[in-house]
Amino acid sequence: MTIVLPGAQSLVAAILTDGWTHVRTALARRWSRQTHEPQTDIEHRLDTAHSQASDMTVGHGDGEQALLQAYWAGYLAAVLAERPALVDLVRDLPGTLTAPDSATSVQNTNSGTVTTLVQGRDISGGITFGAP
Repeated sequence: MTIVLPGAQSLVAAILTDGWTHVRTALARRWSRQTHEPQTDIEHRLDTAHSQASDMTVGHGDGEQALLQAYWAGYLAAVLAERPALVDLVRDLPGTLTAPDSATSVQNTNSGTVTTLVQGRDISGGITFGAP
């Protein structure tokens, strides 16, 4: 539990701060590197867990964060029971979820005339740029 609880606390803090899509992608990428499982499979499992956690915490107001931490602590404990190789990933969650991921670091340079320049991250669905 000394590994799982800080990991769960960091996971919940990152979810509440950065949003689920960002956290899920970062976690799945690291998990995939450790286990060589397809990242999309891991993202699907994490999405299922996130949905269950959301259903569990609806209407709990102030206690929502504590419930989320308890849920994710249990989830991470179960993951470690199935995949002990992920112990370092869970142990390092407090630093890795808040640190920029080198795989997603973007450093663009514009050297010209631009009327509109947009840079985005984790964009999905229903977005249109320019005239219809």
